Amino acid sequence: MKWIRIAVCATAALFAGQATAQTWPTRPIKLLIPIAAGGATDQMARMVAARLSVALGQQVVPENLTGASGAIALQRLSQSEPDGYTLGATASSLHTIAPHTSKLPYDAVNGFTPIGTYASFDYLMVVGTSSPVTSLVDLLERAKKAPMEVSFASSGIGTGNHLAGVLLGKMTGAELNSIPYRGGNPAMVDVMAGRTTFIFDVLGGSAPLVQGGKLRAVANSGPKRHRLFPDTPAVAELVPGFEATGWFGLIGPPKLPPEIARRVNSELAKILGSNEYRDQLQAQGYDPLPGSSDDMARRMKIDAAKWGEVVRTLPCTLITDRPGCP
Repeated sequence: MKWIRIAVCATAALFAGQATAQTWPTRPIKLLIPIAAGGATDQMARMVAARLSVALGQQVVPENLTGASGAIALQRLSQSEPDGYTLGATASSLHTIAPHTSKLPYDAVNGFTPIGTYASFDYLMVVGTSSPVTSLVDLLERAKKAPMEVSFASSGIGTGNHLAGVLLGKMTGAELNSIPYRGGNPAMVDVMAGRTTFIFDVLGGSAPLVQGGKLRAVANSGPKRHRLFPDTPAVAELVPGFEATGWFGLIGPPKLPPEIARRVNSELAKILGSNEYRDQLQAQGYDPLPGSSDDMARRMKIDAAKWGEVVRTLPCTLITDRPGCP
């Protein structure tokens, strides 16, 4: 009789899940965005929210909840009811870098329900147009001859473009001088002026400056050359295995019903498959990144392990709040 009860419970759970997927949503959905309005995370999230509103038949309402470098919004999401009416739009660094640089009140890798990714980006390694550096080979040769004289800017310690520079030094043995700034704008100003040698900048942001003749592209951080810069080599062509990229995606609170996650992922796949979305995304220097919820979970774990190794090479005096540091 026990196996009959198990079968009945399993069948009931299956039908309950189907009912949830068929009836959800019946009211607007809140989409928490952990970054301030206007940035790339916000822009990508709003592009998706507008299209999901049409697909789901209910408004997906973006809400910017800033503070603590994204942790306030993600903590709110981690404590939300798993009913599908509060979701989150997130960026890779909040799950793959942040847990190694800060003590967070949630599990950034395993503490959410991955739904799906919708955009990816590369970094473009750029120098000022008056810089004597003409190529990546040239830059690394200069760093070898004069350790610490070749400098790289970043938007702050522990940011994606900071760790991309650290990774380059780690994989090539080059002693590069890290110059962190309070944000990307002042960092870019000094690179353009030649006061700092180079920066890994999000490709969508630096592309117009390169195309406008204000910066020179040296290399691309992705696994291959980028379609916008076919004449600019990937770092991986000279440094096999090098890759520094990022992504944006949707997540839900813990224990979000899998039927809801699959429904949103299915609609997301249709959005990513549309020429209109792809064209709008690529015009800004980003690319669609389709995949299942499981794909997103695997990507998160792999990237978190990779950047965790890089962060652990940094001294505790540089990132005082790092887990494992006194």
